[in-house]
Amino acid sequence: MNTLYYGDCLTIMREQMQPQSVDLVYLDPPFNSKRDYNAIYKDETGRPLPDQVEAFTDTWTLDAESMRVINNLPILLSEHGVNGHSADFLAMFLKGLSYTQSDMAAYLSYMTERLLWIRRMLKPSGSIYLHCDPTASHYLKIVMDVLFGTNGYRNEIVWRRLVGGKSDAGQYGRSSDRLLFYSMSSDFVFNPPRLSQHNEKTIAQWYRNEDEHGKYVNHKLTAAGGTKGDSGQPWRGKTPTGHWVVPRLLAARFERETGKPLKGAVRERLDILADHGYIEFSSSGLPSWRRYLHEAQFPRVHDLWIDDDVKPISRNAAERLGYETQKPVALLERIVKASSNRDDVVFDPFCGCATTIEAASKHGRNWIGIDITIHAIKRVARRRLQERLHLVLGEDYVLDGVPQTWEGASELWRQDPYQFQKWCVEQVEGFVTIKKTADDGIDGRIYFDMPGEEVLQCMALEVKGGRNVGIADVGYLSSVLRYENVQMAGLITLHELGDQQIKNFKQKMAMEGHVTISGKEYARMQLLTVNDILEGRRFDMPRPEGRGGSYNSDLFSHQQN
Repeated sequence: MNTLYYGDCLTIMREQMQPQSVDLVYLDPPFNSKRDYNAIYKDETGRPLPDQVEAFTDTWTLDAESMRVINNLPILLSEHGVNGHSADFLAMFLKGLSYTQSDMAAYLSYMTERLLWIRRMLKPSGSIYLHCDPTASHYLKIVMDVLFGTNGYRNEIVWRRLVGGKSDAGQYGRSSDRLLFYSMSSDFVFNPPRLSQHNEKTIAQWYRNEDEHGKYVNHKLTAAGGTKGDSGQPWRGKTPTGHWVVPRLLAARFERETGKPLKGAVRERLDILADHGYIEFSSSGLPSWRRYLHEAQFPRVHDLWIDDDVKPISRNAAERLGYETQKPVALLERIVKASSNRDDVVFDPFCGCATTIEAASKHGRNWIGIDITIHAIKRVARRRLQERLHLVLGEDYVLDGVPQTWEGASELWRQDPYQFQKWCVEQVEGFVTIKKTADDGIDGRIYFDMPGEEVLQCMALEVKGGRNVGIADVGYLSSVLRYENVQMAGLITLHELGDQQIKNFKQKMAMEGHVTISGKEYARMQLLTVNDILEGRRFDMPRPEGRGGSYNSDLFSHQQN
């Protein structure tokens, strides 16, 4: 069944997906563009959030994990069947890059590890489109050439993502992205896409004649390449340049209009067509036929995509979900239709706002999507899958990786503590903290409006997944209340606390007193367990801004029950 996974695509591919199980991969990963995307949160709260809140942060630094991948790359490549001089080159290339461009080396190590697993997921007849911008496209092409082979390279497609883009000082305006198109073998699916209309300039230049049937152009009846057979012999006093042909369009028109089959050798069929007025002759006796505009196929799509069929999303478009880097559905529809067939499996390991999923679903493909942000998963499930596609959770698709039980939450903690932390924070309508500031250690914040205050106020959140939760953790939150600009603090624990622990915690928390907001008192420090959250309990506080207004709290209720 169609599946939407929450988690790191590397972990999902390793542990839950089968090798050679997908027909087409489209991925639009982070680009290393050194931009922070906070617009989506502004969209939800009505105002920007402080910079310590996690948005989509597209920046990279070389850390211990990146260096582990780079140092172990020869072994990693060999485990995936990539060996030889090209594998050695890639390992040395990333190693050298770590000294000269450490941020790019970190990005490429991240991408290489995941592309190796994506390669394993593809069927021998499968294809992959890697969407990137010029910042890293040339580096990524080196990686793709090594992993998928230079024989697997099909195209580097240039797509115009902006019309009239802003030009930075000292350089030309940047308004295009790149799509690196590779296949696993020479036996791959490709249904050549065509534009949805003819070029007006082409029409004006070529289809200058018109009769009662419409605009037309005169085409010759010969093709290149000589032959000694019937089609290479003189016909009606003229020797062909190459050989004579009977165009399929002309033959079909004759049979459709006369109701008679067109049979015989090439010159015999040309005689029949000429006798019935389907061929005309110039003053010098050269034969031609009328090819009408309405019979002509639309032009084939080439590797420069600047046409209106895949134009950028306007700011007021119905499909816009608030992501700065969102791609138009039409772009993904072109890719899906060109490189997959009905009932094939389309896979997007960085599905974000699920444009790929919508394109695949609309054209009868099965799909798999993964995203590392639970915020995106929930937004996608509601806006894209339910409202736009009218898909039903549990019937048309399944949601995997979002804990529905305590055991599921515990497993998420075991697999990825950071994702567990994010899940807890966002389940209580909070925003995850990513930037280390003076509140080092705070895992998230729930924002709310406080009368008389110009900016949003917040409850600071601390998440504990391990068993070693002590009174010192409550003490830490007390210090946050005293020294940081927060009104309230909340502690979330995976494991249930013992009776004496609960008593001690509540006594300590009670010492922080209450805060009065809009005439109502709230405890300044509060406690929730994961079981509390799964049972629907939340912190006692003013209505959260952003999260509570943007999600349907019953979205996953039938799975929880």
